[in-house]
Amino acid sequence: MIIKIRNKHLETFILKFCIIFLCVFRVPVTQSEEIIIGLGNFEPLFSKPNSPSLFKDLIDGVYRYIPDKEVTYRYMLSNARLVMDLNVQTVDGSANIFSKDEIEGCLTQPIFAYSDVAISKKNHYFHVDDIEALSEFSLVSYQRATTLLGAKYKKAVKSASYYKEVPNPVDQAKLLATDLVDVSIGDKYIFFQSLKSWSKGKADANDYVIHDIFPPVASSMGFIKQENCDAFDKALVKFKESGEYQAVYDNHLKRLGYRKE
Repeated sequence: MIIKIRNKHLETFILKFCIIFLCVFRVPVTQSEEIIIGLGNFEPLFSKPNSPSLFKDLIDGVYRYIPDKEVTYRYMLSNARLVMDLNVQTVDGSANIFSKDEIEGCLTQPIFAYSDVAISKKNHYFHVDDIEALSEFSLVSYQRATTLLGAKYKKAVKSASYYKEVPNPVDQAKLLATDLVDVSIGDKYIFFQSLKSWSKGKADANDYVIHDIFPPVASSMGFIKQENCDAFDKALVKFKESGEYQAVYDNHLKRLGYRKE
């Protein structure tokens, strides 16, 4: 009987001690802080929710190294809207910002690498070794290309046998696939996505040759707060060092049916 009473007293004492300990020495539970990011509207670099999106995959990869942030996305915003929403602070960050002068905030290190290239059909065996060589071919490109791709490009296409800028990238894929032009100019991911869409998946991306003749261009993330830029830059270094950054680009090319030779 005495032992039972002592045990009961001991149990009560331990229970009270635990309650007091938990009240006095509360261990904080780490919760992720929401961060709202605006995304662009041109596929497949940006896409609707639950659709393949190259640049969103890059952002997701970086935030795997920032576990205290929970990302919420605003999808399919125009470039102008991305800048406006950041400046009026309806988002914490916006993707695809090219210049610090556009925003009232900070820029990260470049992350979104654009892949403007010349593309021709493999069975034509065209040699497109530099920008100047474009003058020998009939060409199709995207709107404002002569403004964005520099003086060398503008001079070369002026001498081309045919040159047209179109608003819809699907038209570029169609014109090249049907041999109405020799070469298409633009982002390779957008071209192969457009080719896949136009052909309803029947065209083989490996029937085309990629000519890397343009210098690389990249854009950044823009944030309102400097601390978010700093955290993103540190995580981006880790993401690149892991090999995952390049793997995102390679996997998206494979998804579109293109195999590197």
